[in-house]
Amino acid sequence: MICIRIFRTRKEAEWAKQVLGKGGIFGTITEDKFNNVPIQKFGVTARFRLKVRDEDLNRAAIFLANKL
Repeated sequence: MICIRIFRTRKEAEWAKQVLGKGGIFGTITEDKFNNVPIQKFGVTARFRLKVRDEDLNRAAIFLANKL
C-alpha cells in the first residue's frame, strides 16, 4: 500500500476514500500511533493516512487530477 495523502481528521480521510471509491479505486485509512497508542495522546497532531494499492497509484493520480 502507498500513502497518497495525510489528513488531520478521520472524517476528511473517509471523505477522500469515498471519492476514490466512486472511481473504483480501493483505499484504506491508517492512524499514526506509537506503541499502538494514538499520537495525539503524546501532544502530537493526529494524522490519518489514505493509502491505495501499489498497482492503483497511477490510476488514482489520474482520477484525482481529473477531479481538479
